[in-house]
Amino acid sequence: RLLAHLYLDNGDWVQGEMLRDGMARVYSFADNRALIGQMLALEGAARQARRGIWAEPFYRVRNADSLEGLFGTFQVIEGTVRDAQTVRKMTYLNFSDDWRTDFTISITRRALKSFAALGLDPLTLKGRKVRVRGWIKKRNGPLIEASHPEQIEIIDK
Repeated sequence: RLLAHLYLDNGDWVQGEMLRDGMARVYSFADNRALIGQMLALEGAARQARRGIWAEPFYRVRNADSLEGLFGTFQVIEGTVRDAQTVRKMTYLNFSDDWRTDFTISITRRALKSFAALGLDPLTLKGRKVRVRGWIKKRNGPLIEASHPEQIEIIDK
């Protein structure tokens, strides 16, 4: 696959316009992280203004406590990290007291290198409110695998 950002002859950035108008959500990849900061800002403005898809309940930001029926879907989720720990080469951010049933973000040791390159340690997110985006898998409870740091936004700065 080859991912690209599309610019029109007049200089307009197609993805940026779509995000600004609320016609898309940011969906990034570990190997293509260019412009994610600008993309998140444009999406955030559209979400706050409830433009386009952000006016539709289906696309709303989900609460980490209520993710039933969303397995296999791409979602944007907010919640407070209750616990953060590394177990056997995997870092877990848990959003409730029971990791067997709660929402969890997992980060592989390999992915941690990209976090470290930005000076981020996921273990320091305990107690912080975050927004994460990705595909929800069923691993005990609902889980998103974070392959790169831009998937997780700290929102209680």
